[in-house]
This record gives sequence, C-alpha cells and structure tokens, in this order.
Amino acid sequence: MLKQPHYRRNQHPNNGFKEKVVWQLSKGPRTGRELSALFHMSLGQFNSLLRGCLRGETAVIAASDPVTVDACTDYTYTLVSTKRVTRSDPETIVLTARSFGLATPGSRERNTLAAQRRARLIDAGLYPVDE
Repeated sequence: MLKQPHYRRNQHPNNGFKEKVVWQLSKGPRTGRELSALFHMSLGQFNSLLRGCLRGETAVIAASDPVTVDACTDYTYTLVSTKRVTRSDPETIVLTARSFGLATPGSRERNTLAAQRRARLIDAGLYPVDE
C-alpha cells in the first residue's frame, strides 16, 4: 500500500483515501468489493467515502453501472486520468542552481544518477508519483 509522505500525515483513519484508491486503480479496474477488502471496511462505508472522490479534476475516477450485492450497490471503478505536468524536454533533469551549487562533487554525481534511475522507474510505471 502506498504510504503518504510525512508532511501530509495526520491522525484521521481515512487520511489520503483518494490517493490510496488512485494508487490501487492505477494497477487496473477494480470492483468496490475488492477495494473495500483492501481498505478493511464494509462495502457501504467504502461507497459512501468514494462518492466524494468521484468529483474533482486531479484524478478522474469513473464508476460503471451499479450491481446490487447483499443489499449494497457494487460498482466497477476505473481510473480515467490523472493530471501530470509534462515537460517539453523530458530528457532534462530539473535541479535548482542553489541545490546544485551547494552539493559536493561526489554527491552531485550520485544525485544525478539517482534522478535518472527514478525517471526510468517512473516511465516504466514502477515508481509512485504524487499528484
């Protein structure tokens, strides 16, 4: 399960719910029953929480036609799109002049190689990218 960055954590049990759902749906379409089992909640609770996540522009989640299952309505959820900033020159590695100037020569090389490795993993879809 995708863990939230420390600067966005709080004590609410459903903190980052939409982000976690988007992470699961990025792997492929899932039913509400599968997702509710992953989040350890009932299907009714899951549907009520996800109803608020269907609105918005950052990550667009679509729900299929409803299917009644054990007095609850089940949907198949699909991730339609996520907004991402696309650079015109994706080969360039973005660094600030200050951070590059303060780094030692050895750490510059290590950080450049690490950024290239992260870029390859992001392109392959194996590295989680925050929205």
